[in-house]
Amino acid sequence: MLDVSRNRVYSLETLEWLAGLLAALGYDRLELYIENVFAYPGHEAVWRGIDPYMPEALLRLGDVCAARGVTLVPNQNTLGHFERWFRLPTYRRFAELPQGGARTPWGSVQEIPTGLCPTDPEAVAFAEGLLEALLPCFPHADAANLGGDEVFDLGQGRSAGRDKARLYVDHLSRMADVARRHGKRPEFWADMLLRHPEAIPLAAERLGDADWVVWGYEATDDLAGGVATLRAAGLRTLVAPGTSSWRSFCGRTANLLANLRNAEASGAEGLLLVDWGDAGHWQPLAVSLPAFALAAGRTMDDLDRLVGVPGLGGFLLRLGDTYRTAKAEAGNSTLLFRAYNLPRAEAPAFDHEALRATVAELDALAEAGAALGDSLLAREARHALGLQRLAVRRALGEAGLADERARLAREMEALWLARGPRAQLDASLRAFLEPDL
Repeated sequence: MLDVSRNRVYSLETLEWLAGLLAALGYDRLELYIENVFAYPGHEAVWRGIDPYMPEALLRLGDVCAARGVTLVPNQNTLGHFERWFRLPTYRRFAELPQGGARTPWGSVQEIPTGLCPTDPEAVAFAEGLLEALLPCFPHADAANLGGDEVFDLGQGRSAGRDKARLYVDHLSRMADVARRHGKRPEFWADMLLRHPEAIPLAAERLGDADWVVWGYEATDDLAGGVATLRAAGLRTLVAPGTSSWRSFCGRTANLLANLRNAEASGAEGLLLVDWGDAGHWQPLAVSLPAFALAAGRTMDDLDRLVGVPGLGGFLLRLGDTYRTAKAEAGNSTLLFRAYNLPRAEAPAFDHEALRATVAELDALAEAGAALGDSLLAREARHALGLQRLAVRRALGEAGLADERARLAREMEALWLARGPRAQLDASLRAFLEPDL
């Protein structure tokens, strides 16, 4: 599953190239996570200016994928993660909490509304309409991911006082009916069922034909436990580890390897590798390639041969372990990435000896990176190294980094545009240039 909404909108050429690589690695499907980057008729305000996918483009891509033995599958959230819609006042009438302020299980508060109100017929019709527009653009797909994850505001606003389990399953059942009408098996994220096991029996009764995707992206996540819980209720499961690329500059190799081992041992019927673009999608596509290969049971030699860049896979795995050299481990991120986004005065303390060791490792990797050649993938790999080096130097308290960051911003722009349209690049660049140096 590839995130094409936050913030990179990959070009058709990039996606066609990726479909060929995935086919060669042994994958049989490519899922596109779409929040608002499809040209939904009547909703131009939400996608204008971000180069959305047009129906004819998705139809062409589906044909190209099918010719290579890969099925193109839609992934459209239908209950939560509507932030990009609810930033526009005209859509807030569909929200569970139009004023925002949803409380999350981690104690934070989401200022922008995120979830639809499932008791509002107009909101339900809105979600159904999105599916009616999108699903016909995926004629080869026999499944559709309809989301359902992280719906933390359910029952906190307009649906307060109602049975949450029934609200949740009723809404997902209505969305599943739309998918079935288009000949597609419904697929849902499983986190809400696992957080609220009282909903599992009702889901088994109403949505027994669906695939339930047990996701977890950390080395410590109990994927096998989630799979076992749902399978005991007779539900079909997929397991979803992550590429460990997002919210980092160059990946988290050790976490990736452990996460994949947990997924392989989970007992699920299938595996859906997930590649998100959280926090600006600064990491280039190359950073995720080792995960694509490893999750398919392939080696870095296989990856190098398929992409035509000898040494690339080993370089990226080694680069992806520098967060540990820096003693910068953190959940769903690296401490270097988190600290880069904070003002210097608020940044956590680092072990400077570990940071200096990381600089030495990055210097050694720079020599290896120079031998990778000048392909787009090689340039992306060296760019990821440059981003990590900038973060380490800032953590060391070095001054005078503005020129280096400006160079990296220009490099990011060029590499971004080589993979797709400008889309939401400017927002990502603004965020990258904001921290004080």
